Amino acid sequence: MRKILIILLTILQNAYLAYSQKAADIFKDAELVGEGVISSKDFEFNFTLTEEGDLAFFSKAVLPDWRHMSIVYAEKKNGKWSEPQLAPYSGRYRDADPFIAPDQSKLIYISNRPSKYQKKPSDFSLWYVLPPFEKTKEPRLLEGDFYEVGIPTYPSFSLNGNLYFSSKGHIYFVKNEDGKYGKARKLFANRSKPTDGNPVVAPDESFIIFTSRSREGGYGQADLFVSFNNNGKWSEAVNLGPKINSYGRDSDPGLSTDGKTLYFTSMRMVGQWDFSPRSRQVTNEEFEKELAEGLNNLNNGLPNIWAINIENIQALNPGF
Repeated sequence: MRKILIILLTILQNAYLAYSQKAADIFKDAELVGEGVISSKDFEFNFTLTEEGDLAFFSKAVLPDWRHMSIVYAEKKNGKWSEPQLAPYSGRYRDADPFIAPDQSKLIYISNRPSKYQKKPSDFSLWYVLPPFEKTKEPRLLEGDFYEVGIPTYPSFSLNGNLYFSSKGHIYFVKNEDGKYGKARKLFANRSKPTDGNPVVAPDESFIIFTSRSREGGYGQADLFVSFNNNGKWSEAVNLGPKINSYGRDSDPGLSTDGKTLYFTSMRMVGQWDFSPRSRQVTNEEFEKELAEGLNNLNNGLPNIWAINIENIQALNPGF
């Protein structure tokens, strides 16, 4: 029996390595989004943008404990992103995880703004604003029985309005019933160490990308995985490989409206590290200056936002 288990584990491991190599082969290198503006020295995460690609929303947090989270937006003109501005409905409560619906009808996000679903002031509810997303001031509460499963985070809509979100390490699905949302059901079977979160579904629901900290074959603290919808059944999750995942935390996925570009948050460090000694001993003032320059550097270890083309993602589908 032990031999059989070892053989099965070896087969599974080899299959996983094959998919990991395939992911490395089909994707080109990821690119930093809006260097110095969108991706900056600040703590920024998750990224969503309009169909035209000229208006983006993302979250920023205040260290060290994410006590203050707010949603900001930036406009792209002549190929350059403007300096991010606070969204008109954000800045008082803990707001994060903006997502623009594929049909451009609403921008949904999480907030601990007071709602009837809160059990305590820190609990999140789902809120949304109507276009124009950069001008609307008053959000509306998304109501439904899905709050029964726990505090929802990282909401995502498909083109037909179905809702996906994460809660307590699981990913949930809620069917759109003429604009109303009822009970939620788990997308995947129970897992012994549930750490799945941050789901973003393809507009046509052909695949879903999410973050996990405990699935096998990870590259770092957290990795991005994909599961494919094959005739209504979700496939085993596949790691998106080393072009996307790193030794750091890779998470918070977002998709372009056509589903061909993946945006994600990464704490990867880039560039060359120099461990050689200084040419002389520095003074205390010089050392303090070095520390300040390190914190103000784009490559300071805080998360940045990256983009990668994933139009060939179906090549990873284990169902084909």
